[in-house]
Amino acid sequence: MLVSYDAAIFDMDGTLLDTMPYWRYTGLEYLLAHQLPIFPDMVARMFSTSSRKLIVENQDRLGITVDYDEMVRELEGFMNRHYLYDAHLKDPAIPEFLDHLKRQGVRLCVATGSPREYARNGLKRVGILDRFEFVTDNYESPFMKSDPAYFLNVAARLGVVPARCMVFEDALYAMRSAKAAGMRVCAIEDDTQRADREGILATADIYIKSYREIM
Repeated sequence: MLVSYDAAIFDMDGTLLDTMPYWRYTGLEYLLAHQLPIFPDMVARMFSTSSRKLIVENQDRLGITVDYDEMVRELEGFMNRHYLYDAHLKDPAIPEFLDHLKRQGVRLCVATGSPREYARNGLKRVGILDRFEFVTDNYESPFMKSDPAYFLNVAARLGVVPARCMVFEDALYAMRSAKAAGMRVCAIEDDTQRADREGILATADIYIKSYREIM
């Protein structure tokens, strides 16, 4: 299939790598590492809730006072081990799809909420790191992915106007930011985002379960 965009901006977790369940359960790793009580209702919420949010919301009943930045660093450290040893491709068709885009002259990058040095570990593990011009994250940019300016900065770095960019994402908040930046969005189905599926379908230009659908 011929593409109608000049740049493809890929999220990583839940889009290129099947690592969103690991992110969800870093909260359990945190509880175990700190020998904190494990409440069944917290475990029941983990798959569909951010670990950061869950820990902060429950800090009183856990008997702790959370240093947010330190907690984030610890959760990211847990994830880096998964990137190094457990990460798998979200879809076996991804390498072929990336090569399909590159043959058509599409510029490729990764824009992730995970630390970029850790993200590179995961992308290298699954053998696709070399397909991308660069990997960027929330730490490198003055903006978060919830801000359209984040995506405008990525487009400027690629040297492509926003209207000629396609953003591949699984998270609704980032899709909305990309759309507000004037980009098109291809939503990748991920079970951890099922609560937002209605909003995702209303926001995305394309919704897929496999990259083979758009090759």
